[in-house]
Amino acid sequence: MKILIDRNIPYVEHFFHDHLEKIEYFSDQNFDIEKVKEDSIVVVRSTYKTHGKNIPKSVKFICSASTGEDHIDKNALDKMNIPYAFSTGANAIAVREYVLSCIALMLQENKLNKNDPALIIGCGNIGEGIFKVLQYFGFDVSTYDPYKPCTNSNESIEGYSLISLHVPLTKSSESEHFTENLFCAAKFEMCKEGAIVVNTSRGGVVSEKDFLEFNRDKDCIHLISDVYENEPSINKDFFEKNLFGTPHIAGHSQYARYQMTKMAYENIADFLGVTIYEKNNTLKNKIISFDKNTFDRDIQEFGLPISLMLDTYNPKLDHFDCSDFKKIRDNYNNRIGYSQVSIQNCDCKSDLRALKMLGFKVEEN
Repeated sequence: MKILIDRNIPYVEHFFHDHLEKIEYFSDQNFDIEKVKEDSIVVVRSTYKTHGKNIPKSVKFICSASTGEDHIDKNALDKMNIPYAFSTGANAIAVREYVLSCIALMLQENKLNKNDPALIIGCGNIGEGIFKVLQYFGFDVSTYDPYKPCTNSNESIEGYSLISLHVPLTKSSESEHFTENLFCAAKFEMCKEGAIVVNTSRGGVVSEKDFLEFNRDKDCIHLISDVYENEPSINKDFFEKNLFGTPHIAGHSQYARYQMTKMAYENIADFLGVTIYEKNNTLKNKIISFDKNTFDRDIQEFGLPISLMLDTYNPKLDHFDCSDFKKIRDNYNNRIGYSQVSIQNCDCKSDLRALKMLGFKVEEN
């Protein structure tokens, strides 16, 4: 059985070295799943949509090396008895790191204060993790999720200076609490002036049309977008109205991309009924020496060790020209996240706990 796999999925040869003779690579923009003739496993990214395609019986398994699921028409595949799988949860750490670095950046630029109230919408692996970190560092943070225990009993966003979105994209036909255009004109009207909204969910969660109309005359709401409607052909006007934007790479640290391919490999091995062999981790850690003075100063002023966080990853450095969206996203493989930073010479137990809470590795003496 062939394994057809998107050429922009990294670490394939590392994980699939026992199956290389079966692998054929494709580019997502040129791949036509309807023309697959031989029995095949198809491995895609979230950039490839199966909706509206006549998938042949020769496709025996579809595996997505992504955590999002809205690009796969699960209902159609279920009717055809074609199994599918995702790398669920593999990028949660990376997205948490991205949002926390956005918060650190907003604190550094005085667009946010450590005493400003924050709201996390969606309490899955990502949202709950961000909530726990901010709560640990003493921030005024709340959560809302209609499906999980949370601190808010309703979806009111009034009074919050920071709102971070962590929800799947669902339509009104799919869910009572659907999220398509969750942030629309009515929501923007509720926002506190100067509020910062961070969207790392899906582009359709925020109505770009409503945001452009609402923010036409004044920049009263600030957006930080990693995701957009109609990717990769994103709306330039909307993009330029963002405080800054990144090309759908919030979940793409080296560690996350490694984990996504690892889970895809394990899903395929499970489908084939073959033994899953543990691979040696090839990722390298960045080693730094703990700067106690800077750490204490940042905690006192900002509530978070923003210098360490932004030295590790500053999302503003991934701001891009919207015409380069696809090129940058396809080739984005080098980001080191907190989880790949190993900190030496931290002797204070409370500092050590704080660093670990953020996800840094700490070499204990």
